[in-house]
Amino acid sequence: MNFIMKFIKENYYFALLLLVCLSFAWYQFDQLAEEDHYMEIVIDEGDTLWGLASSYSDGIPRQHWIDQVRSLNELTSDQINSGELLRLPVKLKKGTDSRVAELGVEGR
Repeated sequence: MNFIMKFIKENYYFALLLLVCLSFAWYQFDQLAEEDHYMEIVIDEGDTLWGLASSYSDGIPRQHWIDQVRSLNELTSDQINSGELLRLPVKLKKGTDSRVAELGVEGR
């Protein structure tokens, strides 16, 4: 134990660097606690991915959100058709009521 205390006293900068690294790692793990879910909507006449992005992207850059939607729904283009079911990504922070997007928790 004395060796550790002596090492820390002589190398305080190492202990400080270790503390910063641990703090950064904790912050990143906390960010990962934001779970990805999705909600499903029925496409209305005149809906576009760009228009839906302006309503549902919630802080995610629109093009990135559209790419996520295309991936989630296995779309090969940006064209969507009225009456079809479309999965939309939503971010739920820990502690949020997940019933909003519970359709997406189990996957399909």
